[in-house]
Amino acid sequence: MKKNKILVLFIFLNFISFIIGLIYLEEHGASVLDANLHTYPAIEGLRLNFFNNLVNYGKYGENSYPLHHIIYALLNPFSTGTFLYKIFSCLLSGLVLIFFYKSLNLRFKITQTEATFLTSLILISPYFRTSAFLGLTENTGLIFLVISIFFFNKYLKNVNLSYNHLILISIFSSLALYSRVQYVFLCIFFYLFFLISKILVKEKILITIVYLILSLPGLFLIYLWGGLIDEQYPGEFGYFINIQTIPSTLLVIFSLIGFYSLPFIIIFNQNLLLLIKNFFLDYLLAFFICIFIYIIFKVDIFFLNELRDYVYGQGFVSNLTYKITKIESSYLIFSSVGLVVLKKLFNISIKNKLIILSTILIFSLRVHFFTEYLDPLIYILFFILLDFNKNKILFSLKSFFILELFFMGILLGAILT
Repeated sequence: MKKNKILVLFIFLNFISFIIGLIYLEEHGASVLDANLHTYPAIEGLRLNFFNNLVNYGKYGENSYPLHHIIYALLNPFSTGTFLYKIFSCLLSGLVLIFFYKSLNLRFKITQTEATFLTSLILISPYFRTSAFLGLTENTGLIFLVISIFFFNKYLKNVNLSYNHLILISIFSSLALYSRVQYVFLCIFFYLFFLISKILVKEKILITIVYLILSLPGLFLIYLWGGLIDEQYPGEFGYFINIQTIPSTLLVIFSLIGFYSLPFIIIFNQNLLLLIKNFFLDYLLAFFICIFIYIIFKVDIFFLNELRDYVYGQGFVSNLTYKITKIESSYLIFSSVGLVVLKKLFNISIKNKLIILSTILIFSLRVHFFTEYLDPLIYILFFILLDFNKNKILFSLKSFFILELFFMGILLGAILT
C-alpha cells in the first residue's frame, strides 16, 4: 500500500507537470521556430492545395515524408498553433502512452500502478512534451512505432495469430517511417528478425510482399521529387545525410545512450564495489576506442557551428560537457558509458543485436543529430522491445525513485537552460 501511494503521487506529479507545461507553452530547443517556419506552413499548404504542395513539399524544409502533415491537415480541424489545435495534438499523443502501457503489461508481470507510473515518465520527457504541445512530427512517429512494437510483442506471445500480426507490424512500422524517416530502422529490424526466425517460408514471403506494397507511396514521392527528399538546392541531401560524418555522429549517439542509461546502471548495480567490478575494465576499453575514433577521424564537434562558440546539432550532452569543462572531447566520458551499455545489451540476444545494428546504421548517417531523436525513444525501446536481464530490482520502490528523480531532473534542466 505504501508503494502504491508513492507511485500514485509520482503519477499525479508527472501528469500535473504536463498540464502546467501546456498552459505555459513550455518550449525546448528550437521547437517553436521549427513549428512556425516548417511544420505549420506544410500543414496549411496541404490543406490549401494538397497535390501541388505535396509535389513541392521540400520548400517547407521538413526533410521527411509528409504523413504527419497529411494527418493533421485532414484530421485536425483547428488552425495551426491555436490552443484547440494543441489540445488535439496532446490527445493524439496519448496513443503513445496507451500502447506503451499495454506493451508493458504484455512483457512484465507488474501491477497496473507500476505500469501506469512507468508510462507516466514519458510525460516528463522534454521532447515528448514539446511535440505534444505544438503538434510536431516526433510524437506521430512514436505513435506508430509503439503500436507496431505492441503487435510485435503480441506476435511473440501468440504465434497462432501470426498472419494478422505480421501485416499489422508491417503497416504500423511503415507508417512510423513515413512520419519520421529515421524510423526506417524499425522496418529493417522487423524484416531481418522475421527473415532469420524459424517461421514458415510463406510467412517470410508475406512480410516481404507487404513491405514492398507499403514502399509504393515512398517510391511515388521519390519519383515526384526526383530524389529521397525534395531538394530545393543541389547538395541539400548531403547536408543532412552523409557517410563522412558517421564517426562524429556515432560518438554523439554513444554519449546520449550513456547519459540516459545512468539510472539503469545505478539500479542494476546499487553496490558501488559491484559497479566498479562489472564496468571498470569494459569502460577503460570503451574509452580508448572512443578516443581512437575521435583522434583518427579528426572529429570536430564544432563543425556545424560557424562561430564555434557552442556545440550545435550534436546532442545536449556534448554541448553541456563542453560548457562545463571547456574541453571539446569531454563528452567522450559518456560516449564510453554508452558503448559499454550497448556491448552488454548486444550480447544478450539476437533480437538485441538486430535492434542495435539497425538503429546505429540508420541514425549514424545523420549529420545533425539532435537529442530529440533518442528522447524518449531510448526509454521506450528499453522497456518494450530490448531484451535485458529481468531483475526484480528494476520494479522496486527504490528503483522507481531513481527513475522519477532522474527524468524529473532532465526536465527541470531542460526548462532552466
